[in-house]
Amino acid sequence: MLALSKLPLLKVLIVIINWNGKNDLLECLASIKKINYPNDKYKVLVVDNGSVDGSQMAVSELYPEVVLLKNNTNIGYVKAVNQGVEYGLNFGVDYIWILNNDVVVHEDTLARLVEVGQGDEKIGIIAPVIYSYKNPEVIDNIGYKINYWTGRLKKLKNGIDIFKDIKEKFADVDSILGCSNLIKASIFKKMGLFQTIYELYFEETDFNVRARERGFRVVVVREVKVWHKNASTMNKFIFRRAYLLLRNLFFFELFNAKIKQLLVFIPYYFLIHLPYFLIYGSIYGLKVKFKEVIG
Repeated sequence: MLALSKLPLLKVLIVIINWNGKNDLLECLASIKKINYPNDKYKVLVVDNGSVDGSQMAVSELYPEVVLLKNNTNIGYVKAVNQGVEYGLNFGVDYIWILNNDVVVHEDTLARLVEVGQGDEKIGIIAPVIYSYKNPEVIDNIGYKINYWTGRLKKLKNGIDIFKDIKEKFADVDSILGCSNLIKASIFKKMGLFQTIYELYFEETDFNVRARERGFRVVVVREVKVWHKNASTMNKFIFRRAYLLLRNLFFFELFNAKIKQLLVFIPYYFLIHLPYFLIYGSIYGLKVKFKEVIG
C-alpha cells in the first residue's frame, strides 16, 4: 500500500460513462471503493446514457455516495464525458480521472498517478499501464507511437520501445489508451473539452496530440496498473465499432496531420485501411457472434 503522508491530497473527480453495462460498472465501482485515497478528496460521477438494464437503480442502491447523472437517451460517449468534465470544472477539482466502465483499478493507482502529475507542471495527462482483465499479468497497452503518414498507431512494447531503463518511473508517449486517463483540470481550462465529432474512439488520441502541441506532457507510469476488459460494451455492436474506428481515423488525420502527410495517408487509407477493416472487421465480428452463440 502506498504511503500518502508526503502526497499532496488534491481533489479528484472520477468520471465513468455507462450504457447498459451494469455488471462491468458495479465491478469498476467496487474496485474504486478500495482505493488508497482519502474519501473526502475524491468523488465518483457516473454519467449514464439512458441504460435500460437496471444500471441506474443498482448504482443508487449499492453506491448511494456516487453522483449519478442520468441522460434520457444515449447521447454518445464523448458528449457524456464532456458532461462529466464540466461537472468537475464547476466544482473546482484539481484532476479528472476518466475511466471506462469495464476497468478494474488497483488500490494505489490514483495516488501514484497524482504523485507523478504533481512532480512536473508540464505533465498534463497521466495513464497507468493497462493490463488484460482475462490475463491479469499480461500488459495489454502501454501507449502509442503515431505514424501520421500511414495513420497507424503502433502499440509500444514494454522494455523495447518504452521503459528500457529499469530506473525509469514514467515515460512520454504520443498517445495513451482512453480507458484510464488522469487529466489535470487546468488542461481543460486551457484547451477546452473533447471534440464531439468523434462520438467514440480517437477522441482521446486527438486530445493527447493537441495537449502535446500546447507543450504538455502525456505520460505512462510504470508499475501503476488497471485491468481492462477491452470493448466490453461495443463488442455487442461490432460493425458499428468498426465503422467508428475507420471514420474517426480519417477525422483524426484531417485534423492533425500536415498536408504532405495527408498526401500519403489518403491513398493509403483507401487502398490499405478500408479493405483491411472490411475483411478483418467482418472476420472479427463473426468470431464475436460465434462466441456468443456457443457461450
